[in-house]
Amino acid sequence: MKIIKYKKMSNNRYKVFLEDGSNIILYEDIIIKYELLITKKIEDISQIQKDNNNYAVYDMALKYINIKMRCEKEIRTYLLKKNIDENLIDITIKKLKDKGLLNERLYVKSYISDKIRLNKEGINKIRSELIKLDINKDIIDEEIENADIDEMNNNLEKLIDKKISSNKSYAGDVLKMHLLNEFINKGYDKEEILKILSEKDLSNNDIYEKEYNKLYKKYSKKYSGNELEYVISNKLYQKGIKKMD
Repeated sequence: MKIIKYKKMSNNRYKVFLEDGSNIILYEDIIIKYELLITKKIEDISQIQKDNNNYAVYDMALKYINIKMRCEKEIRTYLLKKNIDENLIDITIKKLKDKGLLNERLYVKSYISDKIRLNKEGINKIRSELIKLDINKDIIDEEIENADIDEMNNNLEKLIDKKISSNKSYAGDVLKMHLLNEFINKGYDKEEILKILSEKDLSNNDIYEKEYNKLYKKYSKKYSGNELEYVISNKLYQKGIKKMD
């Protein structure tokens, strides 16, 4: 069928007007592949439309990975949510790999770096998240070996210092346990956390009077005398707060 004219659209697409009054929208790459600018006619419109649909999925995946680097599982999940046929997803994934746009090792390297620098996460959480993405475990372990552990430990100490300075409720062993649990959950190594905590002052003397007064105000309406002091002391103990000599 003879092509009458082209009208440029967004995203490297053209509306192609045909001699029968119909039109189809094609990607520039498809127009070039079938040499439509040279022949000025379409021989097999169904095949061209099929290739164009395939390219549309590829272009969708391309835009997705242009936002930030993605792994294969993320791309598959994204395209499945767009109701793309799994066979077409396989074709798209292969094309991305063939063009060097989907590289597991580069993805892992970038992922680890971003999680350490930007998210301040520990290596245990990073490893766990990568495993959930179905990344090759050998690649994960190899790249973790190359990670900047010093930067990660520096992040940990800064985060601990920040938590201690902003803490208004806990002290001593209770504060220690809160910090230990929080940073284990963030993926940091237990021994490294304990090592840093052993060098910090967790007594938090400044909050004793403040917490005492707060508890006194709360419980003096219900208790008095020794009973009130016992209740306050017990609540302070639960928070790890005690009066220093």
